[in-house]
Amino acid sequence: MRVDRLVLEDFRNYTRARAEFDPGLNLIVGRNAQGKTNLLEGIYCLSGLGSPRGPDSSLVREGAERALLHAEVARGERRIEADLEIRPGRGTRALINKAPAPGLGSLSELIVSVFFGPDELSLIKGSPEGRRRFLDDLVVKVRPTRDGLRREWERTLKQRNALLKSAPRAAGKQVLETLEVWDEALCRAGAALTAARLSVLADLMPFVAKRYEGIAGGGEIHLTYDSSWLTGDLVMESLAHPRGIDQSVLASELGESIEKIRGKELERGMSLVGPQRDDVVIQLASEGSDAGLLDARLFASQGEQRTSALALKLGEFDLLAEVLGEQPILLLDDVFSELDPSRRTWLSDAVRAAGQAVLTSAEPGAIEAAGSGNVIEVVSGQLRAG
Repeated sequence: MRVDRLVLEDFRNYTRARAEFDPGLNLIVGRNAQGKTNLLEGIYCLSGLGSPRGPDSSLVREGAERALLHAEVARGERRIEADLEIRPGRGTRALINKAPAPGLGSLSELIVSVFFGPDELSLIKGSPEGRRRFLDDLVVKVRPTRDGLRREWERTLKQRNALLKSAPRAAGKQVLETLEVWDEALCRAGAALTAARLSVLADLMPFVAKRYEGIAGGGEIHLTYDSSWLTGDLVMESLAHPRGIDQSVLASELGESIEKIRGKELERGMSLVGPQRDDVVIQLASEGSDAGLLDARLFASQGEQRTSALALKLGEFDLLAEVLGEQPILLLDDVFSELDPSRRTWLSDAVRAAGQAVLTSAEPGAIEAAGSGNVIEVVSGQLRAG
């Protein structure tokens, strides 16, 4: 899988730019704030999962009405043209080989990429929302047909919250009966999304563990799913046997939890339990330490958190390569500057074995460090072949 050519129009700080990429390693160089990261972001957006950095409305160049992206992509023996039009307030449209795509999910079946940048440290020390999105995006990357799970959950949650917000605190029989209907819909959608999350997390864990040991030179990383409405035993059983997850059991657990806090939800006017409040807990154990597993968000050093985040992303890359039967596109934004020399060497070796990789760097010695065969320089939104 690779992107051979990318054209950006009115995207971020690019008025119009065209980049050609090699099948292997590509290095984007330039001073800070020139548009290097925007180039990686454009590639990632073509996977149909939105920007990894912020809302899509921020992708359109100031003063322009819409942004256009065009890419020529190779997937196995197939050659594909993909186009994306981003229109703030009016949605995003996609074309595949010049024909309208039924939805952005169609792009996920064609272009799969893994993005890692300095902000990915929030995967470890940030809010649960970022970790939920990481897991939900991976669900779609692994199986694009599950793209509708998150949308159905968000739609149902929005409708139920609207009902709770409008319901009087002393809800009458009609309101409660209507709420029960939405309870059932919420439990079905929540169980389906949670089952998919648990399944992909179970598949991801061994890849992350192997990458962490390789980067850190020892120690362990452990991932688990944290939920207020699932028992610890059920989570452990689901992660140990992901192919045997029973969605009806998950739906029943969610339904019982909702019933217990019915009064609080009516009082607050919002749903207080469900997948929208779940989290992924990341724990580390240092080699030779008797401290056991410690929460990486609270107790890990900055270096350990960075290593953990990189292990998560490279583990994602490995899982996708196994499931898809080909390597996804690897996008690394200014990663080398944050690593010590030994980890730089390790990452350089890993990147050279990763199929198509696109790296950015503002450091003068980055070309020699990465050993890149294709260099593109970015100066104020203009691209120059190195």
